[in-house]
Amino acid sequence: MALLLALAFGALASLGGFLWAALCDRERQLVEQAITDPLTGAYNRRHMDFCLANAVARRDRTGEPASLLLIDVDYFKRINDTFGHARGDAVLKQLVTLASTRGRRLDVLFRMGGEEFVLLLPGTRYGGALAVAEGLRADVAAADLLPDGSHISISIGISELGSQTVAAWVEDADAALYRAKQGGRNRVSASRGLVLAPARVM
Repeated sequence: MALLLALAFGALASLGGFLWAALCDRERQLVEQAITDPLTGAYNRRHMDFCLANAVARRDRTGEPASLLLIDVDYFKRINDTFGHARGDAVLKQLVTLASTRGRRLDVLFRMGGEEFVLLLPGTRYGGALAVAEGLRADVAAADLLPDGSHISISIGISELGSQTVAAWVEDADAALYRAKQGGRNRVSASRGLVLAPARVM
């Protein structure tokens, strides 16, 4: 009798452990779905707001630097109109792959919406952010992402975190991105000036 009770208890304990692991795994999946863009696999706007607020809080506590890149695919509507929305979606996914390859493990990529992305670079000042941005711009310009062999480009605005709020930090990057677009696209721009790039090839 005692042996049967022990076996039954062991079976219940194993079942309980299995159910607990399954519940934890399901919870992780639900959390991941809540913070991830379903098309590209980048994190979504909600998670971006949370992470940028954390970066500002770390600056306040420890003085840790951070920079962000606001990335926009140049002439994205033309890509959709010429090759179809499925190809446009594929371009966004491939951009995420290139950005993830270029970044470090602690860097975090978000999709703001449409063809705009934000790459958060913790512990990074302007010089390091510029190197990442220019490397990513060059990677995208060289990649074969379209079926006819033509190439796409991206424009990037850089903002290093100073004393701004989260909203002002993003606005600074957006202003830099606007200057890159006005400067001819396929460029990296920041408050410290415009970095020229080769003319657009598409």
